[in-house]
Order: sequence, then C-alpha cells, then structure tokens
Amino acid sequence: MRHVRIAAPSAAAAVLLLAGCGISPSPNAPAATKAAAAKASPDPEQQFLKAVHDVPIDSWTTAGPSDAELLTYPEQWCAGLAAGHSAAYLFDMHQGNLYPIGQDWGTAKADAYKVLVMGVTAYCPKYRSQLLDELRASGDY
Repeated sequence: MRHVRIAAPSAAAAVLLLAGCGISPSPNAPAATKAAAAKASPDPEQQFLKAVHDVPIDSWTTAGPSDAELLTYPEQWCAGLAAGHSAAYLFDMHQGNLYPIGQDWGTAKADAYKVLVMGVTAYCPKYRSQLLDELRASGDY
C-alpha cells in the first residue's frame, strides 16, 4: 500500500510537468517571440467571414454571395490600396473592377463599402484608417 501512495503523487507531478511542455516560450526567448506566443492573431479569412455574417447586409436578404465568392475580394482590395488606389478606383468597373457583385446577387453601394471596410480590417488593417478617411470625406460612409 505504501508504494501506491508514493506512486500517485509522483504520477500526478509527472503529468503536470509534461502538460506544461511546449506551452510557453523559453525564458531566454526574444521578447517578440514571447509576445507572439501570448497573442495569436486571428485568421483574416475567419475574421472577415465572421464580420460579414454578424452584420446584416440588406442587399443580400434575398440572394447573396457564397463565402467562396466573398473571399475572392479582400486580398485584391488590399493590393489595390497598397498600390495607392482609392476605394472609388477599386469599385470602378473600368479600373479596379472589384465591386462585390455576382451573377445572381448584387450589393448596394452603402453595403459594398461596409463589406470593403470589413475586408480591409481583417486582411490589411494598416489601410483601415486611410480608407475610412477617404469614405467619410466622399460622403460614402
């Protein structure tokens, strides 16, 4: 019986010790590594889709895009903004041609700008304030 009493606490200690392996960075790890381990950034795709699903898009009450259709836009919007283009350029059918519209669904301009902001927030947040300033100055947001 004496062996059981000693073995149980030893086994519990071993389990706790093993459970902690790999969870936190080494004390000697650079601060950036520790910060990254402490705060994992959300997946842009999931963040964008969650935002779109959580906010009512009035244009899509009868017919809307699939998630796959929607996901074709944000990276292209970010590339356009990185190249110095405006939201108006991105949505112009003769320039950026990145207005969120499909064969069986459409998007009102106000809703399109909402979706654009959601995409930029998730995929390239460094352009968010620039985009919002532009949209507010133009009266589109």
